[in-house]
Amino acid sequence: MNVIAGKYKHRKLKTLPSLSTRPTTARVKEDLFNILNNYFIFTNKISLDLFAGSGALSLEGLSRGIKKAYVNDLNPEALEIIKENFHGLDPDDFVLSQSDYLVLLNQLVHNQVKVDLIYLDPPFPHTEYYEQFFQKLASINLLNNWGVVVVESPIPLEEIINGWLKLLKSKVVKSKVDKYLYIFRLEEN
Repeated sequence: MNVIAGKYKHRKLKTLPSLSTRPTTARVKEDLFNILNNYFIFTNKISLDLFAGSGALSLEGLSRGIKKAYVNDLNPEALEIIKENFHGLDPDDFVLSQSDYLVLLNQLVHNQVKVDLIYLDPPFPHTEYYEQFFQKLASINLLNNWGVVVVESPIPLEEIINGWLKLLKSKVVKSKVDKYLYIFRLEEN
């Protein structure tokens, strides 16, 4: 797997050799960023990846102009892979953490961090994480107005959101296991 575009284009990425993470495939990542380019300007924005795996989505965002990436994975082996993939990058451009995602959300709010882009791609067996995440996000002040949430899910999510985020785009990616890609945006008046 490689970075697709931007200043780190063609940079090779390592992934965990086990089944403990499920990296976003190159095709899905390319689809996701092609869609995202229509709705989001990366330059000088702040991103958050709660279940980073290899860090591929955050690195792609940094490559395209993200100013600061908060990159999290609870799995210590995944965090080591992320460190390898981010080797040589300016350490001021990212913050790595190994926290439960709900604990991290609370820490970020406590530290008055606001983000413009959230990647949500938890381990597929944990579908309860999607509802927990959106309930938590609705109750905290973390996402900037016009901020975007990008989701890869094994299940349809339209009913979980309840309209407080605007659905910009959804796509079903057909494969052995169908995946649903969503791009939501916070649009407060």
